Amino acid sequence: MLSDTQKWMIRWVDTMDYDVDKILSSLSEKVDHSELYIQRNKTTEISLLNDNVNYAKEEDVTGLGIRVINDNRQGFAYTTNIKKLDDVIKQAIKNSTLNSPDENVAIIEKVSGYKKVNGLYDESVEQLNLQDAIKSCQSMINMVKENDCEPTSGEYEISMSETTIANSNDVCVSESQTAMGASISVNTVDDELFSSAYAYDVSHKDEIDLEKIVNEATTLAKDSCGGKSTQTRDTKVILDYFAAISLLSTFLSALNSENTQRGRSQFADKLGQQVTNENLSISDDATIEGANRSSMFDDEGTPSEKTELIKDGILNSFVYDTYHANKDEMDVKTTSNAVRSGYSSVPSVGFTNLKFDFKDSTSIDDIGEGIIVHSVMGAHTANPITGDFSVEARNSFEIKNGSIANPIKKAMISGNIFKIMEDAIAIKGESRQVGSCITPKILAKNLRVIG
Repeated sequence: MLSDTQKWMIRWVDTMDYDVDKILSSLSEKVDHSELYIQRNKTTEISLLNDNVNYAKEEDVTGLGIRVINDNRQGFAYTTNIKKLDDVIKQAIKNSTLNSPDENVAIIEKVSGYKKVNGLYDESVEQLNLQDAIKSCQSMINMVKENDCEPTSGEYEISMSETTIANSNDVCVSESQTAMGASISVNTVDDELFSSAYAYDVSHKDEIDLEKIVNEATTLAKDSCGGKSTQTRDTKVILDYFAAISLLSTFLSALNSENTQRGRSQFADKLGQQVTNENLSISDDATIEGANRSSMFDDEGTPSEKTELIKDGILNSFVYDTYHANKDEMDVKTTSNAVRSGYSSVPSVGFTNLKFDFKDSTSIDDIGEGIIVHSVMGAHTANPITGDFSVEARNSFEIKNGSIANPIKKAMISGNIFKIMEDAIAIKGESRQVGSCITPKILAKNLRVIG
């Protein structure tokens, strides 16, 4: 049974007619272990097409996912309709009978050590409404035009989520978060040729700077006008935030325990070995204040923690959820990396905030010749095992004598992401979070540029 404190923690669930204690008690009579994942999402979303609002919507949805384990067989079902609760319970139990036994499936035991992560909730975000969002979008449209560009698309979103995880092993945790984000894509014309650019920002707080987003996109679009051909050669390439993150996805997949266990990771047998240059350390950390993927607990209810994946170039760990930790041949535990897409899915293993720390850095001033690439197209075609890639460079510029020179009309870059990380260093300046990665701009010392 849940304690009075646990019941207080889920007070908002009770207002949605979900009696957590009663549901778990009912399930305990039918299955060995059970877990409830309850999430309420309030979202306001605006989509722009050219210089008009394409659509606007507000949603307030609460969903319940029920995961059961009986005789080492896992079953799952979910609903957004409290009236169908009994049917969902029966469906979860029925689904468990259809699965093969797996000794690695588990519901986590009661744990301690939960610590609040600051900067994830801002009451002022929750107070914003649809009209506020539409007004902000119109402001972005006007600023783009004032900067002599044309908006092609954009989005503005406000959200509030409340998540509770409770299970039959006396785990019960709850957390509220807010978020807001804005993006804009723009075009500008140069001699009847279009140059385009994109910018966005997200935050848990009401601190999105729309003017900064618009200026970033419009400046990049205008600077990209008048592109010239570039020579095919091997040269230094600065990967701006978006380009770096796109290419790093292949490298990071090698740190996922599911991939190591399936033989799809180049790092599978390299624990304790050097996999990058000693200048680089990478950690997964869901406890960073205000970071996009931070939380007090992961999506199984395990307290969040920091995991050193690579320390001074040496591979220290992979990321695990409970299932893949149980499945691993080594004696390992979850690294608090269970993730879900929401109440409609079971936990899987994934990343939170991946922080890249470089000891060494350089500046553009020190680069005699090379290019800088803002974003790439085609990163999904990279070989996930070998790390080989060939992608189109977008919004790229020549670097000559330590300065950013003319824009490049069209170019491809190719190489191997694992080799890049063997000698990559940071470009001096701020780090930025894009998706799960918190990273500076990265200098790849020797990539093939195809003009």
